[in-house]
Amino acid sequence: MKVLIINTYFSFDGGAEAIAYNTYKILKNRGIETYFWASDKKPYYEKDYPFCNYFTRFNATFKDYIKKPYEYYYNNNSKRDLQKFINFIKPDIIHIHSFKTCLTSSILECCKNIPTILTVHDASLFCPSVYLMKNNKELCTNVLCKKGKFYNCIKNKCSKGSLEQSFRLALKSYIFIKNIKYINKFITPSDALGKLVLQSEIGIKKEQIITVNNFLENSDLKTIPNYSNKGYFLYIGRLSREKGVHYLLEAMNKLPKDIELHIAGEGANEKNLRKYATDNNLNNVKFLGLIKDKDMKLKEYQNCIATILPSNCFEVFGMTNIESLINGKPVIASEIGGIPEIIENNKNGLLFEPANVEQLKNCILKYWNNKELVIEHGEKGYKKVITRYTEDAYYNKLIKIYNDLL
Repeated sequence: MKVLIINTYFSFDGGAEAIAYNTYKILKNRGIETYFWASDKKPYYEKDYPFCNYFTRFNATFKDYIKKPYEYYYNNNSKRDLQKFINFIKPDIIHIHSFKTCLTSSILECCKNIPTILTVHDASLFCPSVYLMKNNKELCTNVLCKKGKFYNCIKNKCSKGSLEQSFRLALKSYIFIKNIKYINKFITPSDALGKLVLQSEIGIKKEQIITVNNFLENSDLKTIPNYSNKGYFLYIGRLSREKGVHYLLEAMNKLPKDIELHIAGEGANEKNLRKYATDNNLNNVKFLGLIKDKDMKLKEYQNCIATILPSNCFEVFGMTNIESLINGKPVIASEIGGIPEIIENNKNGLLFEPANVEQLKNCILKYWNNKELVIEHGEKGYKKVITRYTEDAYYNKLIKIYNDLL
């Protein structure tokens, strides 16, 4: 069996990139002949990857857009470059993870005679702005763009409140829908996302959707949990509006000042968050910036009381949830999207209504005042993650999908 993994980048840019590359490694390590194709944006995961000369040019700058705006929507060069690679390796299965920016949905036309799978890492299939946020402010509970009504994205300026950007993304979605017929199966990391894909009514049938949870690498599964702590809570992730960190700071403003919070990450809303903390004398909130060093990241997890994920957007899965649990740390999180499939309320964490600052505050206090509960939930979380979110569990489900298609 020959498998071709496709992703926008062959370098780390987010969760989709990590899962795509780890999928590539897992298959190769188990003796599957596996290849990777992406844009040529560097640095690569592997400097000596032998087929990087087949990668397509990364042309996603503003200058590129002005010069050739049509390539933003339909890139013939990417389509041509992928076809050359397909002709060379002759794959039996194509597994796509993302085709953002320069790749575009034009590449799907190369897949029409080969069994093709798409792992859906976000809401972009049915939401041009990706986060399922109406006007970039509130959760789009009715999925206004279902049945391909992407004009709602323009009407509500869903992408960062920008009419121009919302128009561009909506147009890309209209083009993508025409090529969705070339995809045979859709993998979703959570049941919640699978149900939402079906609810969106964009021509995908129930039998085409399969849930395969994200996973931790075997090296991460060897982590020794730490059930003690150094007296702080931890948020780790992107600092953007939809992640709800502003609600977390509002909750901190209502809590005793001896309760400490560490915020690790960067993003578009960082300046506003820092200003709020300064204006409200939240000296117990420490901004750590983006933590790239793996050992430093591990140290933050190991020494916290619990992690907090206060999202007010649809969370597909939330890798930080299982990263927290493998360290023996329970999670306080919004009851939204795929989160409740991982975090079970009052078992391995605490759930609260999205954007409900009072509930979030009470969850933090509950753990602050009950050390035994923190340990109990941490132990249950650890047991769940080492049995369910593993490389083996992921591989076994994936290889069955491949074999069924063949």
